[in-house]
Amino acid sequence: MAEHSPSRTRALAELMRPDAPRWVALGMLLACAAGLSLIGPLVVRRVVDQASRGTTTAAITRLAAIYLAIAIATQVLGVIVAWFATTIAWRTVNGVRMRMARHVLGLDHEFHRQHTPGELIQRVDGDVTAISDFLGQVVPRLVGGIFVVAGMIVALAFIDWRIACGAAVYVCLSAAVVVRSRHRAVRESSDEMGSFARLYGGIEERLTAAEDLRSNGALDHAIWRLTQDSTETMRAAVRRESAFLRMWWAVQGCVGGGSIVALVASAILIRNDTITIGTAFLLFQYVQLLSRPLEQLVQQLETVQKANGAMTRVIDLMAVQGTIYDHGHASPRQGPLSVEFSDVSFCYGDNERVLDTVNLYFAPGTSVGVVGRSGSGKTTLSRVVLRLIEATSGLVKLGDVPIADIPISELRRRVALIPQEVELVAGSVKDNVTLFDDRVSDADVAAALESVGLQRLVDAGITRELGANGMGLSAGEGQLLALARVWLRQPDLMVLDEATARVDPETERLLDAALSKLMCGRTTLIIAHRLSTLQHVDQIVVFDNGVVVEHGDRETLVNNPLSRFQQLRELALDKDGGR
Repeated sequence: MAEHSPSRTRALAELMRPDAPRWVALGMLLACAAGLSLIGPLVVRRVVDQASRGTTTAAITRLAAIYLAIAIATQVLGVIVAWFATTIAWRTVNGVRMRMARHVLGLDHEFHRQHTPGELIQRVDGDVTAISDFLGQVVPRLVGGIFVVAGMIVALAFIDWRIACGAAVYVCLSAAVVVRSRHRAVRESSDEMGSFARLYGGIEERLTAAEDLRSNGALDHAIWRLTQDSTETMRAAVRRESAFLRMWWAVQGCVGGGSIVALVASAILIRNDTITIGTAFLLFQYVQLLSRPLEQLVQQLETVQKANGAMTRVIDLMAVQGTIYDHGHASPRQGPLSVEFSDVSFCYGDNERVLDTVNLYFAPGTSVGVVGRSGSGKTTLSRVVLRLIEATSGLVKLGDVPIADIPISELRRRVALIPQEVELVAGSVKDNVTLFDDRVSDADVAAALESVGLQRLVDAGITRELGANGMGLSAGEGQLLALARVWLRQPDLMVLDEATARVDPETERLLDAALSKLMCGRTTLIIAHRLSTLQHVDQIVVFDNGVVVEHGDRETLVNNPLSRFQQLRELALDKDGGR
């Protein structure tokens, strides 16, 4: 893993750059704290030497007072450094967390199809928290230790250059042992965090599907999978802990060896009258002072391991490039958008094509119903129109402008999606309609809700809080609320993906009424299994295995008993009659 160290170092420096002045100020505080910790033993050395020469009690008392003042100042400065380091670390990583969240949200559908929300939460939050612990705890101790070592060697050089050289050799050997041991544990730490991400991802997935698992008797399988994931996580944790113990023993060996060498060397030098007793005491104190950063590093080795693994995973995640690039510079003319597909194909990875050479054209203001069996490519077509995925081949145009030439921000403003699964968040009714856009007035929100038939929510107050996942609203009301979002935006192209699949007949009637209003003056694509939703559309497109097998005016297809659409209608009518 040594080859990755420069990348991690550069990435860490890049993370700290926005708060560089604060980190510099922290470095100055650490230098002051290191200086005070080095001055204290020098005062003790003078006390011992003067006491051995029979100096006055008053002189010893003055030196003791100076030492006490230095000790108090060192402790106070240590508290300030700890508070300041923690504050800066959180400021820095909060910015990182925001950039990672924005990056992940900007990645395309294929990436999110391969990664569970639980895994991404662990990577965006858990990994960044590990880096925060490293910046707030390890970095200050490491930098402070460097200042202590440098200052100690300089101070010893003024006393005896041979002692200074010996201390430098000891420092280099100890640092080499620590660095070598640290590199051995990076992979184990990264593997452990990856195992936790998979474990949390599996837990999130099973909790989301808890109702289906219970109703279909699949709880035993879910528990078995959880046991498998937990076992792998435990094994990864054991491997990481083993690496940690190897590092701990290596560093403890350095600390113990240094103390023994200092005691033996001091005894020999005193016997040869090379140094005074005070200098010998100073040397021992400095070795102990040098041992303290190493011991602290031992205590923080687990944090170092996690941070190294987390940094690797953060770099890997930020290096993931989406297939959707925002290089747009052209804007379609205002008003309803035409939609054109020219030889458009799409496939997920190496799988067979989901869309196969689709050629379609919808004039501005046209309403189009898209039907076909499950897996025929209908939803994929909507994702291509929204540019949530990029067509593998072919060209998509909106308003006679290639979709790749339209800025993403304008595309999102002018094209709206109403999905089958509406995402509702914990917040007020207004928050769920505006998606936290403070620029929208209460009057506009109330008007949008009234327009889609949600007068009840207006009467109850648009500031009323909803629970997580829209607790307090039915599935049908959730769909109507999604329509209210679109009503506020007034897009030029509207895409409905099975928006009425999960609602009762009464709510479907309200949806139809709201849709009739929304469809006026804009292009509309309606993907539906329930053919009753398509009574008022202008055109019908029938998909089968990613291929357009039929496209024409709705009335023409209805009046043709041989058309695919009419056959689907007859099947639907037979099913309704069978009920």
